[in-house]
Amino acid sequence: MRILDRYLAREFLRTFVFSLAVFLALSAIVDLFDRLSRFLDVSGMVVIQYYFHRLPWFGFQVMPMAVLLAALFSLGRMARHNELLAMQMGHLSFFRIVAPLLVLGLMVSFAALILGESLIPRMNERALNTYRVKVQKVSPFQRTRDNDIWYRAKGNRFLHISLLETASGNIRGLTLFELSPHFRLLRRIDAKEARWQGGQWWLQDGAISWTRPDGTYQVDPFTHLTLNLEEKPTDLAQVVRESEEMTSAELRTYIERLAKTGVNSVRYQVDLAAKASTAFMSAVMALIGIAFALRTGKRGVMAWTGACVVAAVCYSILNSFSISLGRGGVLPPIVAAWLPNALFTAAGLGSVLTVKS
Repeated sequence: MRILDRYLAREFLRTFVFSLAVFLALSAIVDLFDRLSRFLDVSGMVVIQYYFHRLPWFGFQVMPMAVLLAALFSLGRMARHNELLAMQMGHLSFFRIVAPLLVLGLMVSFAALILGESLIPRMNERALNTYRVKVQKVSPFQRTRDNDIWYRAKGNRFLHISLLETASGNIRGLTLFELSPHFRLLRRIDAKEARWQGGQWWLQDGAISWTRPDGTYQVDPFTHLTLNLEEKPTDLAQVVRESEEMTSAELRTYIERLAKTGVNSVRYQVDLAAKASTAFMSAVMALIGIAFALRTGKRGVMAWTGACVVAAVCYSILNSFSISLGRGGVLPPIVAAWLPNALFTAAGLGSVLTVKS
């Protein structure tokens, strides 16, 4: 690696690490104030545990902004002190000068992609489970990797839910175990489908299994059955995995299960495509930062810091709008997820080429 590459990389990483630390702290503080009323009823250790597991997700979210500022400040300082001009006079091509920053932006994106498929989903799951059970006081539950849910309901009942559609509250594959105070099985109810209607659960196509007083086992099938269960769909929906708690492989499996049962999975298809596009947002922000840095001139980078913030806000708005269009079926999932990256990459390249010319 040339001296120039090491110099640029050092300046970039120094600003990146500092910006990332600041944004992490700000994200945690904003989130803390947003949840403060709920945290007042729990111990400080619960709050610390929640944020310890949540910090990787905050870092994943603010990483592109840290890359944007790092590219702006590292290259902008060189432009202000005429170092870029000196490099060009030394017959270094323009793209050769900015190549280290683009490579570092790509490296950050790949790091975000790897973390998003390994550490972050598991940490998110622990953080949200802590929040649901210890802060929101949701009944204890356990999930298997393929999203099956074990839920302890009121009255010494245990539910096994194969698939819960959060939008409608319908359940595909429900098993209810009713236990005695001594944890002896009294009755088991299996149903192919359960739906919430008129303030109660309606079960369809199943069977009731129970033990007679003489010790024999009896199974009574049913087509329709009303179930007296206090838990509502909103209670059960709190324990369903969010997309951010799943890796791409787990989310893809979940989409396949939804499709097999006839449930609309477009929302999750968009979330699946957005996992990769969000990770590569850092590379796009590196390009935008370079474009702004080359326009700093003698005014310095601070004059363009506000423009960077505006660009980041515009990206966030466009990304939210595009994702909403995808979830609504207006745009294909892959287009909805990658459209903001494509537009900002085109804008960044156009701006860089304009300055170069």
